[in-house]
Amino acid sequence: MVIKQKKKIMLIAGSRYTQDALYSQLIEYIGAEAEIIRYTIDEGIKPELNSDLFVFSSSESYKEFSQIEKEYKLTSYIIGKRMISYEYLDRVMILPKNQKIVFVNDTKESAEQGIQELVDLGIDYLDLIPYHPGIIKIPEDIKIAITPGEIDKSPKGIDEVYDIGVRVLDFVTIVNILKKLDILDDRIKIFADKYSNKIIDLSKKIMMLSEKNEKTEKFLRQNIVGKGYYAKYSFDDIKGKSEEIVEAKIRAEKLAKTDLTILIDGESGTGKELFASAIHNASKRNKAPFIAVNFSAISDELLESELFGYEEGSFTGAKKGGKIGLFEQADKGTIFLDEIGDISIKMQSKLLRVLQEKEIRRVGADRIIPVDIRIIAATNKDLRQMIQEKQFREDLYYRLKMGYVGLPALRHRKEDIPIIIESLFESKDLKSRSIDGRVLDVLINYDWPGNIRELINTLMYMSAVCDEKILDISSLPDDRFFGISIESIKDKINIELSINEKSALIAIHNLISKGELASREKIIIKMSDSGHKISDYQIRKIIKNLESKQLLGKAKGSYGLYITQTGKIAITDSL
Repeated sequence: MVIKQKKKIMLIAGSRYTQDALYSQLIEYIGAEAEIIRYTIDEGIKPELNSDLFVFSSSESYKEFSQIEKEYKLTSYIIGKRMISYEYLDRVMILPKNQKIVFVNDTKESAEQGIQELVDLGIDYLDLIPYHPGIIKIPEDIKIAITPGEIDKSPKGIDEVYDIGVRVLDFVTIVNILKKLDILDDRIKIFADKYSNKIIDLSKKIMMLSEKNEKTEKFLRQNIVGKGYYAKYSFDDIKGKSEEIVEAKIRAEKLAKTDLTILIDGESGTGKELFASAIHNASKRNKAPFIAVNFSAISDELLESELFGYEEGSFTGAKKGGKIGLFEQADKGTIFLDEIGDISIKMQSKLLRVLQEKEIRRVGADRIIPVDIRIIAATNKDLRQMIQEKQFREDLYYRLKMGYVGLPALRHRKEDIPIIIESLFESKDLKSRSIDGRVLDVLINYDWPGNIRELINTLMYMSAVCDEKILDISSLPDDRFFGISIESIKDKINIELSINEKSALIAIHNLISKGELASREKIIIKMSDSGHKISDYQIRKIIKNLESKQLLGKAKGSYGLYITQTGKIAITDSL
């Protein structure tokens, strides 16, 4: 019996990622008939030059190989033509119509070609914009990217990247490879069957996605990025070490493990949605939808149909087939009702029924639909006062307040301001920025009526107007931005200190200047040497007072106390 020797194929690709995808494809179709060797130009792997057939992933890889191996004359080769893989196309079929999306590839030509391929396949309802290395900026409203395996080339500021896989060798290229190897007759049926099966699988996915039923619509809505159907934050994103914020986090984390309805109470900008998102992600419902609804942003006329959905023909303008509401879409998950104090008395009654019975009825429908949801509400209004004024139902208030989380205003936890600022400097929008000590003092001594949101906006403003990496005094907004005199804030930095507080601060400064640890015992000795005798209890109290005035801070680990920028100014004034 004569054993037929396998033909040897040299697959040449530009990158490892492309090589792996094409290698898997060739193994699937001709692995039994040929030995496939791989060569990646980016990695400089030495090619097997005595191969029977060279298969190039693109004309670019052919040109680069020709430059590297100038002396070698190719006798049998194929420059592959590529197409978008059908395997992952369902990932982009769920994206909403007319959504602005960047299509990312390694060159302008390949990006434009990829867009045309999607259009040819019937995905012509997206507003696709080509993107490739070299393009400096994209419109700020674009937050989604599609790419055939070039994830690392996606632009900054993108929230979600849909990888549809490396473009594979097309039908004609595979047939030509079979011809070159003289195995077309043996393998064409196997290849055609596998290729047909992929088309059938894609067709099934399309049919499943296009079914006009509630299950499909819910699936689509839950997977559309940018619609607010997922929780972005965890408790690690809530920054601060003050007693007020630590207690709020501990309480919220405990409540997250229950299924209680929660009311989050706090001024505008204190982070109510952040807490709601973190509670959802720490709960047993974290794999299900998180839907946020802002009552102040929806008119009372639209609110009922948005929350409860409606049946076909229930009112003028109702779309064919009706619409499922947000309560149904949040089934098994969490719905966050922000600005609950803005809801009308009429809608309060309907919401109370949802809380009591865990069921809803669509507008224009007779049947009752059970829903399994957890409700988190938030308000910046005094609901008790509203109850007295007959503007808010007392029974609804107590239903919402089964679990309660009160969030502190930023002015009540000023020690957290440097921590929050530091975390913001690690974000993509303010990355690599730092702040001048005097500016930090100004920000700490401002009362922040808009809380963390106002602080973030201020830093964004300062970052925009400051040309240097360090935000200095010149980058501070003027009086009209803050609504009060900046000079009045700066004046607060000149803090009045008692004689013992001044002496303790100077003692700590002297110890640190000599490289010594500022322990309580050493501070007492230093103060005694300067004529200020105090007890251990007194120095504890003094240190606490200096910390509350933002003059001292505690370093992590066993490094002891350190003097803040404001403290250094106070020492200069005292000397």
